[in-house]
Amino acid sequence: MAEENDDRTEDPTERRRAEAREQGNVAKSSDLTAAALMLAAAAAVLALAPPMSQQLAELTVAAFSSVSLSLDQGRALQLGSGYIIGLGEAVLPVLLLAGLVSLGSNLMQVGVLFSPEALQPKFSRISPLAGVKRILSIRAVAKLGVSLGKLAILTSITSLLIGWALPEFLLLTGSAPGVVAVMIHESSARLAFSLAAALLVLALLDFSFQKWKHEQELRMTKQEVRDEMKNMEGDPHIRHRRREAHRKLAQSREMQSVKGADVVVTNPTHYAVALKYDPDRMPAPVVVAKGVDTIALQIRKIAAEHDVPILERPELARALYASVKVGRAIPVDLYEAFVEIMAYVYRITGKTPKNLRKGL
Repeated sequence: MAEENDDRTEDPTERRRAEAREQGNVAKSSDLTAAALMLAAAAAVLALAPPMSQQLAELTVAAFSSVSLSLDQGRALQLGSGYIIGLGEAVLPVLLLAGLVSLGSNLMQVGVLFSPEALQPKFSRISPLAGVKRILSIRAVAKLGVSLGKLAILTSITSLLIGWALPEFLLLTGSAPGVVAVMIHESSARLAFSLAAALLVLALLDFSFQKWKHEQELRMTKQEVRDEMKNMEGDPHIRHRRREAHRKLAQSREMQSVKGADVVVTNPTHYAVALKYDPDRMPAPVVVAKGVDTIALQIRKIAAEHDVPILERPELARALYASVKVGRAIPVDLYEAFVEIMAYVYRITGKTPKNLRKGL
């Protein structure tokens, strides 16, 4: 009954998240981009406003000084294009900064994302009925309330800062234009940074909310999780990855077992089989690791690093590799060859062949 009522109690799976991302459904706050742009604008006002103002002033003076009553159409076009080019050069740093900040903000939120499915036209996006429903929905009303609240906060900050700066501006009556320009520049920068800081705090709160809401929207019912697991079980790519992961895990465990082996029998280059025998715990010698080519080389390398004897017995190595699985005891017909090998190992290592034939 809970599932029939869409009781989404389960965290979304990685597959669910990946599908949502492919559809362009990601957690994102437009306010965070706006806050970053506002902060960049504040930095631009503080750093670039004086030289930009000077450049624009010189450009304007040059343009008006070139105007005359005898100005023809060609000359007017030349002056106009020159003014536009100069204006573009003056504001180009600000535009580049804004573009980089906007791009960086979006990359920071969602990373690199290209979703062709999100670009496809959908009737629900242009349907008047769907649009009316969105406008009149509770979510739209709540969003409007939040927007009005943000506007009230930013308006209050602006009013407060203007109220603080107004007495200082009144004292500038009769001051030199340069002094007034410096005052305007400092006040503008202070206002821009204050608004940017407030907007950034609000944007971070909004981004956290968007992340939470996105997570809630992706939550799944128990039935959806079971269905997805069934689908994944039938996916040949998933099965292949699972088998590969199990194989690597088993191979890793085998390589660790080589360190405690009693001997490694080799082909000498293509095959390697690690054997261990503990007469107190094992009824017969056991193959703890085996491999060919690259894996065989790795077995020999680990054995050499941990002083495990390595013996070249091509026929025995091939027989053990072909007939005995890892973790299984060697067959009875190979006991005698193993005893001879271990006798040789004990002889060259100086160890005592304690109860070597016990259980054999």
